[in-house]
Amino acid sequence: MGKQWLLGSLLGLAMVLPGTVVLAQTEAQAETEDAYTNAMNLGYTYANEFDYQTALVNFRRALEERPKDEYAINAIANMEYYIERDRLAAIQAEVDTLQARLNLAAETKDWVCVTATVDELIPYAEGLEKERLTGYRSQLIGVLESRTDIEFWSTVCSPDQPLI
Repeated sequence: MGKQWLLGSLLGLAMVLPGTVVLAQTEAQAETEDAYTNAMNLGYTYANEFDYQTALVNFRRALEERPKDEYAINAIANMEYYIERDRLAAIQAEVDTLQARLNLAAETKDWVCVTATVDELIPYAEGLEKERLTGYRSQLIGVLESRTDIEFWSTVCSPDQPLI
C-alpha cells in the first residue's frame, strides 16, 4: 500500500506542479492521436509513391479523427487535384492515340478502322467537335456500304497491329 500511495502521490504532484507542462491525455485521446498520426503518415507515404487514391483514403481517415484539421483538409485537396490531373492526362493520352490511329487508318483507306476509331472518339468529344465527328461517322456509312477500297479494310485496327 505504501508504494502505490507514493506512486499515486507523485503522479498527482507531477500533474499540478507549477511551471510543468503536463500532457494529461486519456486513453481515448491517445488512440485518436495515434489514429490521426498513423493515417496522415500513411497518406504521405502513399502520396510519395504516387498512389493518390490510397493516400486520399488515409487523409480522409485522419480528418475523421480530427474534423476541421487544416493539414488533413489540405492533403485531401491536393490528392483530389492530383487524381483529377492524372485522370485528364490519361484521357488526353487515349484521345491522342485514337487520333493518331484515325489519321493512319484514313491515310491507308481502312474505312472500317476509321469508323471504329471515330466511334471510340465520339464519347470524348464535346460541342462542335462531337458534331463534326458524328457527321463524319454518317459519311463513313456511305463509304462502308459502297465497299470502297475494301482490300485495305481492317489492316490498321487488326489485333495483330498494335495501337500507335
